[in-house]
Formats: sequence, structure tokens, C-alpha cells
Amino acid sequence: MNYLILLGILGLFVLGQKTRPNWVSEIKSTLIKLMVPGADRRLFSEFRQATFSWIRNPASWVRVFDWTGYAAGINGLGGVGGGTLISRRHVLLANHVPYPNKPNGPFDIFFLNANSRTFTYKVTNIQQVGDTDIAIGTLDRDADPSLNVYRVLPDNWTQYIANKAESFNSMGVVGTNYAFVLPVLYSGQNRKVSTADVVNISLGLAGVNIPAFEVARAFGDPIIGGDSGNPIFAMLGNELVLLGAWYTGPYRGYTVGTFPWLLDQKSTIEKIMGMKLQVANMSGLNRIA
Repeated sequence: MNYLILLGILGLFVLGQKTRPNWVSEIKSTLIKLMVPGADRRLFSEFRQATFSWIRNPASWVRVFDWTGYAAGINGLGGVGGGTLISRRHVLLANHVPYPNKPNGPFDIFFLNANSRTFTYKVTNIQQVGDTDIAIGTLDRDADPSLNVYRVLPDNWTQYIANKAESFNSMGVVGTNYAFVLPVLYSGQNRKVSTADVVNISLGLAGVNIPAFEVARAFGDPIIGGDSGNPIFAMLGNELVLLGAWYTGPYRGYTVGTFPWLLDQKSTIEKIMGMKLQVANMSGLNRIA
């Protein structure tokens, strides 16, 4: 009897191991369920000039995700540019964007919670991260608790995705290049959400392609001038995990664009912020051998 019980426990363990989700497969499964032909990709359905406020779009195809930490707008940029909360006091920006009164501000940035309440904050300082296009903006006060602060991938994220890693040593610069396919969600200046694939990281710069699987292609758009600073997210279940912000359009053969890989500058960013970035939990996913 004890032997049979042991076999049953082992069987459940093996079954459990087999049913643990693969990260990319889980993302594709989620996207396929959301990708209804003709779906509305706008995050906001209305802008009210008189009160400088927005109305969240209840029909958005990605409403299952929390977009409240993504800026609805930045005053003085005419609608272009973007900003994303990485702490209650800090926003991820793109350094090359001509933010008003840069680098010391102030300028107004707007966030919208799930109930369409608009919050206005002043960015009082912008600091470039090393020599990258990543910039960290400091708010004049803590962001409201109803606004989401996005987490980043853990340092061991490559264990959860099929990838080809190659070490390099170029003119004294030592590192690792990664090639993989990771479906992502992104937005541009029009605040519409699209799909793409991050396909590699080379010298800290991530390359982004049109989606590899067919149903996602109708939901992809090329980035254009003015999209810089808007976020690129990976998905963990119904959680958006921040990868970075747009840097440039088609470059070095990539179809959609490129952006600095946030995790490559994690320690420098944390030094600027004076605190740790929040890290997503991937422990429930199947690791790739």
C-alpha cells in the first residue's frame, strides 16, 4: 500500500512538472485570446482639453493589464514622448527626447488611474544613465498608490526562454550577446498598444522585429518619430513587466526598432534612484534547460 501511495505521489509530481507553463507559450496563448479582429487598441477614449484629463478606454483590447503607471501625456511635447513609473518617485524616460527645461525641469507629466482620475506631477530632474539613452526622471512627490509601479525581470530571466548566448570581446569590451524570440506589447505617441518580438540583445541594445506568429502581425506597427520614451513590456500572466523604452526606428536590419535593455543598467539606475528596482517573480514558470 505504501508503495502504491509513493507511486501516486511521484506521478502527481511528474504531472505537475509537465504542466508548468513555458513563458513564451503562455504569452502567445494570452495574446491569441485577446486578438479579436478589429479590436480597439487605444488606451484612452477621450481627452478633455478644458481640464487636461483623459478617459480610459473600456474597450481596449489589453484592458486586462494594468496600464496606470504609463504616462497619459507630457506637457510641452505636443503629445510625443512617454514616461513609465519605476518607483513612486521615478519615471523611465528616453534621454534624447527634448523634454521641457531639461535637465532640471520642471515639466508636467500626467498619469491616469483605473477610474480615469488624472494625476499631475512635475518632473524636477532628469539624469542620464551612463552614456545610454536611458534617463531617470524624478517626480516632485510620490505617485498616488492607485498608480502602478512596474517591476523588471529578474537577473536570471534567460533561464526561462530559449536563447543562444555568445560571448564577445570587442576592442576591450567584454560581454554576451543573446538571440531569442520574446513577444512583447508596446505603445507609441498615439497611446495605442501593439505587438512585436524582441529578438536579441547586442551590446546592451535590444532589437525588435515584427511578430513571428501570424495572428499577432495584424496588431503590430512600425515606430515613428515621437515614439521615443514609450514603454516596451513583457507579460507574466496578467502582469506587465518593463523591459525598456523606445530609442529609435528601423536600425541594423530590425523591422520595428531598438531600445536600451533596462537590466543592463540596473545597478546604475538603482544608484541614481537611491533604491532597488522592483523585480518580477518568474518562479512559477518552467525553466529552459
